[in-house]
Amino acid sequence: MLLTLLSHQWKANYRSSVFQKGLVLNIIMGLLILYFGAIFLVLGLALHKLLGKVVPGESAVAVLNGVLLYYFLSDLFFRFLLQELPVLAVQPYLHLPIPKSRLIHFVLLKSVPSVFNLIFLLIFVPFMVSAVVPAYGAGAALAWLFAIIGLTFLNNFLLIYFKRQLSTKPILTLLFGVAVAGLILLDYLGVFSLYTLSQSVFGTVLQYPVLAMVPVLLVAGAYLLNYRFLKAHTYPEELTVRQQTKVEGERLAFLGRFGELGKLIELELKLIWRHKRPKSLLTMSVFFLFYGLIFYRNEAYLDGFGMLIFVGIVMTGMPIFNYGQFVPSWQSNHFDAILTRRISPYQFYAAKFWIFVPVATLAYMLTLPYGLISYKIILINTATLLYNIGVNVFIIFFFSVYNTTRLDLSKGSAFNWQGVGASRFVMMLPMMVLPILLYLPFKFLGVPFMGIAAIGLVGLSGFVLQKQLLQWSAGWFLKHKYKLATGFREQ
Repeated sequence: MLLTLLSHQWKANYRSSVFQKGLVLNIIMGLLILYFGAIFLVLGLALHKLLGKVVPGESAVAVLNGVLLYYFLSDLFFRFLLQELPVLAVQPYLHLPIPKSRLIHFVLLKSVPSVFNLIFLLIFVPFMVSAVVPAYGAGAALAWLFAIIGLTFLNNFLLIYFKRQLSTKPILTLLFGVAVAGLILLDYLGVFSLYTLSQSVFGTVLQYPVLAMVPVLLVAGAYLLNYRFLKAHTYPEELTVRQQTKVEGERLAFLGRFGELGKLIELELKLIWRHKRPKSLLTMSVFFLFYGLIFYRNEAYLDGFGMLIFVGIVMTGMPIFNYGQFVPSWQSNHFDAILTRRISPYQFYAAKFWIFVPVATLAYMLTLPYGLISYKIILINTATLLYNIGVNVFIIFFFSVYNTTRLDLSKGSAFNWQGVGASRFVMMLPMMVLPILLYLPFKFLGVPFMGIAAIGLVGLSGFVLQKQLLQWSAGWFLKHKYKLATGFREQ
C-alpha cells in the first residue's frame, strides 16, 4: 500500500500542469541543498576545532551541549516559516476498502525524509565521530546522537500539529508560541540559563545513555497527537461542514454595518484567511516582534536613538510592509471584475488602510513589554507606529501601481519570488530612511527627544489628513489602472 500511494503521488506531481514550470525551480533548490549540505559537512568536520578556539579551556562537547536547546528553538522557528505540511488528497480514497489509518500514517511518514530532518546529520555525525566518541566512548556517543535525532523529529511532528491547529484552534497555537517566547524571555531576564540547562540535559544523556529513550517517547506522543487529529478530521461529512463554515464567514458579518467599506474589508480578510501566501506572510510578521531581543540586549543601541528608530519601524510596521508590498496584486485574479463593479478606488484603498491601522496597532501593543528594558523604547515605538500609519501606508499605496505581476495565492511565501521586483526594494528605502532623516537634525542640535516627537507628529499629521491622502492615492491609481489590468492579464 505504501508503494502504491507513493506511485500515485509521483504520478499526480508528474502529470500536473505546473510540473514543467516548477522543474527549473526544483533543480535550483536541489543545487542549493547540495551547496549548503557541503557547507554543513565541512562545518561538522571542523566544529570541534572551532569550538576549542572560540571557547578555550572548555570541552567542545560541553560547549555544543550548551547551545543545543537554542538550536532546537531556532529549528522550530525556521520550520514554522519554511516547512510545508505533508498532504494527501484523501477524499478519492475514502470510499475504497483502504483502512483510514494507513492513509494517515502515510501522510505523517511523508514528513520524515524532509531536508529539515536530515541535513543536521551532516554536522552532528562528523562531530560525534571526532569529539564525542574519543571523550565518552561509542555507546554514549550513539545515545547522544539518538537523543538529538529524537528531538529533531519531535520538532517535526510538533510543528505539523500546531500548524494544522492554526486553522481550527488558533488560540492553542498562540499559547504554544507564547510558551516558546516566554522561555526565551526568561533566559534573557536571567531567571535561568538555557545554556546551563542544555549542558545539564545532554551531559546527563552522555552519563546515562538509557535516557536517550525519553526523546523517543516524546516523538511517539507527538506522532499520536497528529494521528488522532487527522483521524478526527478526515470524514467526508466533516470536511464538507468545514468548507461551508469557511465560505459563510459568519464571524465577519458585523463588518456589513459599515456599508461598502465594511464589505470590502470583509472580502479582504476572507482573501487572507483562505489563501496560503497572504497567511504565511502575516505569520512571518509575528516573528519580527522578537526582533527587539537582538538589539535591545546591546547597551550601545540603548544609549542612542537611531537604531531604536529602525527597530521600532520594523516591529510596528512589518505586517503592513509584508502584505502591502503586493497591493493590488492580491486581487490580480479578479482585477477586471473589480474595475467593472461600482467600487471606487477611494473605497478600495480605504479598506486596505483600515486593515493596516488596527494590525499595526496590535503589533505596537505586543511590543510594549520591551518598555521594561527602557522607557525610550515605548516613546520611540509610539512615534514609529504613528509614522507607519500616517506616512508609510501611503508610500505603499504610491508604489502599489507598479505591482503588475499576477500572484498565485495558493503557494506559500517561502522561497517564492513571484511578484518580487525592484519596486519592492525601492519602496523600503523611503520607509526606513525618511524617519531617520527627520530625527538627525534634532540629534545634531542636542535635542534627540524632539526628533522622536517630530517623527510622531509627522505621522499623526498624515493620519489626520488620511482622507485627502486616500483621495490622492485613488487619483494616482486611476492614472495607472489600465497598466495594472494589462499586466495581470498577460501572466
